[in-house]
Amino acid sequence: MITEVVSVCEQYDVFDEWCASFNAAIAEKDYNSVASLFVEEGYWRDMLTFDERIQTAQGHAAIRDMLAGQGGDEIALKIAAEGDVQVETIPGVGGVSGRFIRYETDTITGRGYLRLMSGQRRALTLLTSVQEIKGFPEQSLVNRDCDTHRSGPGATANWLDRRRYEQAYADRNPQVLVIGAGHSGLTVAARLRHLNVDTLVIDRSERVGDNWRSRYHSLTLHNEISCNHLPYLPFPASWPLFLPKDKLAGWLEFYAEAMELNVWNRTTFLDGSYDESSGHWDVRLKMPDGSIRSMRPSHVVMAIGVSGIPNIPEFAGQNRFQGDLIHSSRFNSAVDVSGESVVVVGAGTSAHDIAQDVYLRGGKPTLVQRSSVTVVSVEQAALAYAAFRRDEGIRPIEDTDLMVAAIPFDLLRRAHGPLSKVMAKGDEELLRRLAEVGFLLDNGEDDTGFFMKLVRYLGGYYLDVGASELIIEGKIKLKAGVGVKQLGPREVELSDGTVLEADLIVLGTGYRPLQDAVAAMFGPEVAQRVGPIWGLGPDNEMQGMWTRTGQPGFFVSGGTFTMSRFYSKLTALLIKSDIEKIGKRHRAKELSDV
Repeated sequence: MITEVVSVCEQYDVFDEWCASFNAAIAEKDYNSVASLFVEEGYWRDMLTFDERIQTAQGHAAIRDMLAGQGGDEIALKIAAEGDVQVETIPGVGGVSGRFIRYETDTITGRGYLRLMSGQRRALTLLTSVQEIKGFPEQSLVNRDCDTHRSGPGATANWLDRRRYEQAYADRNPQVLVIGAGHSGLTVAARLRHLNVDTLVIDRSERVGDNWRSRYHSLTLHNEISCNHLPYLPFPASWPLFLPKDKLAGWLEFYAEAMELNVWNRTTFLDGSYDESSGHWDVRLKMPDGSIRSMRPSHVVMAIGVSGIPNIPEFAGQNRFQGDLIHSSRFNSAVDVSGESVVVVGAGTSAHDIAQDVYLRGGKPTLVQRSSVTVVSVEQAALAYAAFRRDEGIRPIEDTDLMVAAIPFDLLRRAHGPLSKVMAKGDEELLRRLAEVGFLLDNGEDDTGFFMKLVRYLGGYYLDVGASELIIEGKIKLKAGVGVKQLGPREVELSDGTVLEADLIVLGTGYRPLQDAVAAMFGPEVAQRVGPIWGLGPDNEMQGMWTRTGQPGFFVSGGTFTMSRFYSKLTALLIKSDIEKIGKRHRAKELSDV
């Protein structure tokens, strides 16, 4: 979130009048008038209301076309403002005032956020986001399970008996199979659980949380705790600002139990194919005892993280190297580095973290930086998440998520130009000292800093938690602007002729596109239908993530904790609409069958 609330005012009439004008124009199908309620380059970001997808219309023509593109469908949309008016400043844009909205159609209810330009009665941004399918509410404070387990045909089975039955899947298939029990898999499973969708999560690890528990000793999250709460169950208020890996691992394990998620650990996904005629997947799983279990879910959610398959280059002379050569994904505290010369190839977040961990555990690390990266201290990086820090304990995180989601990615880009310069100014001394020792720095391809790199590539930056100072002091050696030419028995020769002693080489060389992982798991045809995953597409929305893909019954969930918490709800609502055979997709199919 890149806005900062500076005051609260009572300009309610302006918002009420705007909503009244909007509703009247929608009712009359006067889409030119709807568009004129926005500034010339204003944005309407909609999530599932119209086309069951995430879409952003920017500018009058695009907003008009989005509405007109609904064809003969009646747009029965009425919005109403609610809550206080927030006065904000968006870097590079100026002052705006914002207010939450609620709306509904014949089939859904929704919430969103409206921002009006200061001094005008026109909108900069409008977010509309589906919250509930009518007739299918989430389990909540007003929709709890009221079964007392004390009488009736099922009285002989208590809660624990029922949980064991649910988790066994001895006589049924899950409706949804989630592959991966990291934070993204658990959040989408929790969302589905609250919609009464039978969901099984599988993971190869021994325990939930091992994807964090097994990583290197010194690891903590690089962004603040206020960004990273999971749905329905926030972290305790006493927890530290930056979460240690083992604390987070234990919480994920607790979360799966508290949310009553059905998780099978030590279970490997082997393969899967989609049966068009039945609308189900045929998948095979390898169980802990080595047996093969076949299942037929209607939906598969791939939640293995958005990094994909490790990118492992081959080097000349690699077969002569007598030390260990591993990818960063395999580096953990079990790797003995004490007294060892460790060459870390790469200079992104993982490479920095690993070099720092090697030093802290008594090793001798050298970082080989091939190309420039964006470095931001965690203190300055917090400006990108200021809304969560500001609102924690003041407003529900669901509301903050809506305010953040109401900044479309293109507006995010515009705002992060000036915001990244504020960060760089705050880090001026750090960046100067890094440059003096030869570290190659940049501020993103269009001078928009680290956050747009995260959105576009999920790489190319480092949020400094201590490694930069070690590089400046020479405790982590640096070779910048060079690559690896070849390997010797205990050495790495670089492209400038420098030879480094090496007992261990760690490749911080990133990952292949996630589409490659889809191909490896489901075959190239499915991967082609799914298409690119992650990064902004031509429509300035994330590709292949959270909503429908080109492959029926297949979803991809992942990203940061913040993204997973918010967008998992949309994934769950789309799957629920499929299972209950409601929504535009199913109406269109019924018409085509006539």
